[in-house]
Amino acid sequence: MTLGETIHRLRTEKNLSQSELADALEVSRQSISKWETDSSVPELDKLIRLAAIFDVSMDQLILGRQPESVPQPEQPVPRDAGPEKKPDRSGFRTVGIILFCFAGLIILLLALLTGSLLGGLILSSPFLLCGLICVFCRRNAGLWCGWTLFFLVNLYLRYGTGITWRLVLMTPWFEPQMNYLRLIFGWIELLGFLLLLLVTVWRLGRRPLAPTRGRCVLTVLGWTALLLFDLLLNPILSTRMGGLYYLLGDWVHFALLNGLLVITVRLIRGRGNKTDDAS
Repeated sequence: MTLGETIHRLRTEKNLSQSELADALEVSRQSISKWETDSSVPELDKLIRLAAIFDVSMDQLILGRQPESVPQPEQPVPRDAGPEKKPDRSGFRTVGIILFCFAGLIILLLALLTGSLLGGLILSSPFLLCGLICVFCRRNAGLWCGWTLFFLVNLYLRYGTGITWRLVLMTPWFEPQMNYLRLIFGWIELLGFLLLLLVTVWRLGRRPLAPTRGRCVLTVLGWTALLLFDLLLNPILSTRMGGLYYLLGDWVHFALLNGLLVITVRLIRGRGNKTDDAS
């Protein structure tokens, strides 16, 4: 049995896909495929990690030897032992239910005290939206809750107080009569966006992406289109559409910037893994 056949057999026995094994080894899925077809051979450090993941010795991994079976004494099965249940590690579903309870309490109190059901829905919207994310989102629920709260705060500051992150651009010319508190909130909003941006890239950019020519070209075109839009179309649309454009334009820019950064980081990681495999 070749090394590639042994890796394929052990991976199948562990019920691991090629992508899952690639993530565990921090390589690309194409590398796993090449190993299993004997097109390339893993490096020594990768062999050591493979042996640890498959829980086998190096001899069993490289030479394909089957472990000697040792008879195990039969263990009595308790009568009340049921099927093993997978624990809920995240606990986000419980958090979502708690947020729904808070939202319902706010709606009920405002309906009883002021008779305004709409006001209760507006004030409870952060709890409702984050609760929905915690209940139905399986991955990165905390990250999406953070973005939801950021956009809600951004919406309130923009239309409730007129504060936006663009005030930061006026920092050198800001005067006391313009209220420094507004400038501080503008900086807080910008720093909050940058923090969420870093967390998003860190969480979503960890999995390598094979740097094919088509993906690289599309990524470059995306960055070019975003830059040209800011330089050419942004002044025209901001003059004609006014405040609505600044709201929608900022949100679209945030989404595009996040997406392009995540894809770029994944392509860079995929290129790094490809270089390591080639060496």
